[in-house]
Amino acid sequence: MGATSLPALASSSSPSAVSPLDSQLLIAAHQGNLWEIATGQQAQSAATTDCVKRVGADFVRDHRALDTGVVKTAAKLGVALPSGQTAAQLRQTAALKSLAGTPAYDPAWLKAQYPAHVQTLALIDKEIATGTSPLVKSLAKSARPVVARHTRMVDQGVCHA
Repeated sequence: MGATSLPALASSSSPSAVSPLDSQLLIAAHQGNLWEIATGQQAQSAATTDCVKRVGADFVRDHRALDTGVVKTAAKLGVALPSGQTAAQLRQTAALKSLAGTPAYDPAWLKAQYPAHVQTLALIDKEIATGTSPLVKSLAKSARPVVARHTRMVDQGVCHA
């Protein structure tokens, strides 16, 4: 789950099994996963180093698996998911694409991944602490180690040697 721009929390005073935070997590996670898959696929062909290509492939594999859980959980809870990435994510993907095959691509890709994962970790932690849906909280708990590992990969990362 990687998110570069999170939707604002909707306000709701009616008690339900799915809180605004639960919905926000599902929506942001889905859009983040779509972005991670797209940029991971892009990295596999646009990166100039084998390391970034490998990390991109890992992200595609992991975020496809994470998104399967998000989509299933959202369907069970009746949360409508958007069909695509946010406008900001699409702009970021295009900006990365403009660097494809150049020495600037790899550091730009790694730099874009870091805040997306940090932001996702913050939302995951908030969901774990204060979310109301046991299904969404469980999803967040299972996603957290994957997102934390990805964050470490692009920050201290395997490609910064």
